[in-house]
Amino acid sequence: MVPLYRDDPRILGPLPGPRSAAWLERDHRVMSPSYTRVYPLVVRRARGAMIEDMDRNRFLDFTAGIAVTNVGHSHPRVVAAIERQSRRLVHMSGTDFYYAPQVRLAEQLARLAPGPDPKRVFFTNSGAEAIEAALKLARRHTGRNRALAFLGAFHGRTYGAMSLSGSKPMQRRGFAPLVPEIHHARFGDLDSVHALLRTICPADELAAIFVEPIQGEGGYIVPPDDFLPGLRQICDEHGVLLVLDEVQS
Repeated sequence: MVPLYRDDPRILGPLPGPRSAAWLERDHRVMSPSYTRVYPLVVRRARGAMIEDMDRNRFLDFTAGIAVTNVGHSHPRVVAAIERQSRRLVHMSGTDFYYAPQVRLAEQLARLAPGPDPKRVFFTNSGAEAIEAALKLARRHTGRNRALAFLGAFHGRTYGAMSLSGSKPMQRRGFAPLVPEIHHARFGDLDSVHALLRTICPADELAAIFVEPIQGEGGYIVPPDDFLPGLRQICDEHGVLLVLDEVQS
């Protein structure tokens, strides 16, 4: 038998192959058309940086699950950790009971995250959920209702996250009215932020500023060196929370 996980990609015929094409047809019959897939790749298995499709074609994976599989697919240490945990406990209800692995992970995240102690951790299933929670927390904690985000930003597709996003018309079209009292400044431009605070978004009504340290969907934009410290200063001066939607950096 030829080993699967050799280092060389291979294409055995026209793409997608017949087995992949059959799965694509089944997918189109039952899956929501709102899922947008950019390539007709039907993955059978993967290891390291190599993916094999249903027709045994092999591809180098340059997406890495948007960095989720940054140590490669099916890394032996990751697989071993999953196996160990599955033998002990498969499902947990972290909002009902207490679990040692949850506490250990929160402790590690608190150690790694910048900023003064003490820190608190709130687990979610997705980035959009984290943004929704942050928006609720900011409004509840400050008693204020406005939020400021940036043109070019992408924070998610749920209503609060979508309202904070400012990347593409397609993200918003057909879903109005969006969450109110959200304003957008130009990314990387402190003058644009100050202009909003002087006019239609008074600082004493602003609950939080939401920002990606490096914009992703907006074009992988690194802001000027003074931008994030400038936002921090604005927030400290006016009692505003600073929410960093950390993905690309």
